[in-house]
Amino acid sequence: MASSEEDLIHSVMAGDRGAFTRLVKEYEAPIYHSIVKIVRDHDQAADITQQAFISAFEHLATYDPKHRFFSWLYRIAWNDAINCCHQRKNSQPLDQYELPSSDPSPEDCLLDKERDDHINRAISTLAYKYRVVLVLRHYLDFSYAEIGRIIGLPVSTVRSRIHTARLLLRDELTQESAQPELCMV
Repeated sequence: MASSEEDLIHSVMAGDRGAFTRLVKEYEAPIYHSIVKIVRDHDQAADITQQAFISAFEHLATYDPKHRFFSWLYRIAWNDAINCCHQRKNSQPLDQYELPSSDPSPEDCLLDKERDDHINRAISTLAYKYRVVLVLRHYLDFSYAEIGRIIGLPVSTVRSRIHTARLLLRDELTQESAQPELCMV
């Protein structure tokens, strides 16, 4: 863990609410963006993200500094997201989710958005157990061991799910691209 993050956590534990605000600013967007891919609803993702920070603040004394703070915080949000998915039984479609474009060209932005929409539609078709591992690995760059700790599975199961998720995603992307209305002329 970065020393400055460690200092922030110690400051929060000493009663400095401003330090907690800095932690929220640092991690709010990555938590939200990963949770929206799991629950497939922007409002619920925002609620889960907010609740994760409240829970983290209330239970900061239980945080183990041997692990990454973000992993611990994400685990809190992930548990709420999974509960939300169980309650809804995965019946809602993913809202259009835009990934930020790094290229200012309007043509490139449009192509990036179309590609991102294509990928997000394909990800939304996956069962949440596969969506979760893809998001944690490819959007948040967690190691297999960290993913295993977060979702409570052995590393071998994480590897297997990521492999299966990639195959399913590839098949879905290929199938969607083959549809005539999606092909570009």
